[in-house]
Amino acid sequence: MTGKLGTTTMVITIDRPDEINPNISLFHPRAFEQTIGDFLTFLRGDVVSSDMQEWHAPVQWQPIPRINNICAKFQIRSAYDANRYERWIVTPISSTHLLSISFKLSWNHVHHKMGGINSEEQHDISNMEQLCDDTMDSLEVKLSAKALAQQQTALAGLDDTSLVSDYPPLKWESYKTIGLE
Repeated sequence: MTGKLGTTTMVITIDRPDEINPNISLFHPRAFEQTIGDFLTFLRGDVVSSDMQEWHAPVQWQPIPRINNICAKFQIRSAYDANRYERWIVTPISSTHLLSISFKLSWNHVHHKMGGINSEEQHDISNMEQLCDDTMDSLEVKLSAKALAQQQTALAGLDDTSLVSDYPPLKWESYKTIGLE
C-alpha cells in the first residue's frame, strides 16, 4: 500500500535453508532460533561498512505463544535511515521450511506545499504499524498431518519447548575484520 506519507509492502515467503542437517528440525526451538539468526545474517549481514553495520536484527524479539507452534515476531531496523524498517513474523511449517511474513515500512518527512523534504515535520505512522500488527495477529497456521508428526518428533523429550524471551541483535563483522578485503 502506498500513500502520500508512506509505503507498506507485505511479502509472504516459504523458505528452506540451503544446507540443513537432516537430523535437525525447525520445530525444535533452538534450531528455529539458530536458523532465524542464519537467515538474518544471509539477508542483511553483508551490509557492513568500516564504521558500523547498516542493519540491526532481530530487534524487539517477541515469541508468540498463541499459535500451536513456535512463532516469533521481530523487527529489522536500519542504522542509517530512521524512516524505514521491517516487521517480521516467522514460524516453521515443516521440519525444513519456514513461513515468513514481512512488512517493509517507509515514510518521508514531506512538506506538501513545497513538494520537498522537511526534516522538522514528523508523520504519524501508527496506522501503518497497526495494519501490520492486525495482519500478524490474525495469522493462523494449520499444520498438515505430516508436519504435526515432524513437530511431535522434534519436541519429544523436551521439558521446555519455548523460545528464548530475549534475542539480542546480531553483530556482523566488517569485511576488513574477517579478512575479505
